[in-house]
Amino acid sequence: MEGKLRGDCGTSVCEQPRAQVPEIGQDGEGTGERPGESGLFASNIPNVPWKLRDVVIAAALVVPTGVGGSFGLGFALVRSGLIEDRTLAIVLGSTLLPVSLIAAASFFGLMRHGVSWMFLGFRRTTAMATFWLPLVTLSIGLSVTAVYALLIEVIGVDILLPDQNLEEIAALDGLARVPTFAIVGLLAPLGEEVFFRGFLLAALVPVLGGLRGALVSSAVFSAAHFNVGTLLPIFVMGMLLAWLYMRTGSIWPPVVAHAAQNLLALTFLEIPFDAPAAYMQT
Repeated sequence: MEGKLRGDCGTSVCEQPRAQVPEIGQDGEGTGERPGESGLFASNIPNVPWKLRDVVIAAALVVPTGVGGSFGLGFALVRSGLIEDRTLAIVLGSTLLPVSLIAAASFFGLMRHGVSWMFLGFRRTTAMATFWLPLVTLSIGLSVTAVYALLIEVIGVDILLPDQNLEEIAALDGLARVPTFAIVGLLAPLGEEVFFRGFLLAALVPVLGGLRGALVSSAVFSAAHFNVGTLLPIFVMGMLLAWLYMRTGSIWPPVVAHAAQNLLALTFLEIPFDAPAAYMQT
């Protein structure tokens, strides 16, 4: 009787198996492809241990802090007299937002579940995925945005024009351009990709699947920019970046594409003619 009670566990009460955290290959190849998923939005991103509620808690607690902190730091820099140019102070203050996004993904995703940065997509990938696929993605995104902007101009609905009011940034000159390119062109894309693709999208895919996960994460990404005119262009770019992340399983390709778009916009601001820079920043 005692042997029957013990069964195969060797004790009278069998221990419940512990949840297993999926492994990621050291070679950086994707191991997260879901069985039964195929097609354009088949996912090769890691099977992450965090859930959608972790993302919601992170967004509710950390993102408002990052936004408020960015405005507060910019205001403090001006009031203290350390930075006289108001626009430069705002740019410098905005550093806190992408930093808070990365911190939120790190704390509520990695630290809370005891996993490495590879689960946010920090994995090696091929030169093809790092350079050529982002180039194709960026080309498609800019083409769609250009067509959209032309159609809106023809229709004459000014509120829907994808204008992000970059004129003040364009007025910065000299050394002020260095932190602008670093923050807007590099740090901001890194923070947004880590949060919206590496953190949010990765939590949505197991629940909704690749396509619907990409749609929801792209809609949130677009709405987070608080600009009616850029809702559709940024949504389209979000879908492309989501596809790029799921296709490669690495965060670096969407970071490259996103950074290239922002840097391209900033570069066009330096050209002394009416360039469509506002149509190219996400």
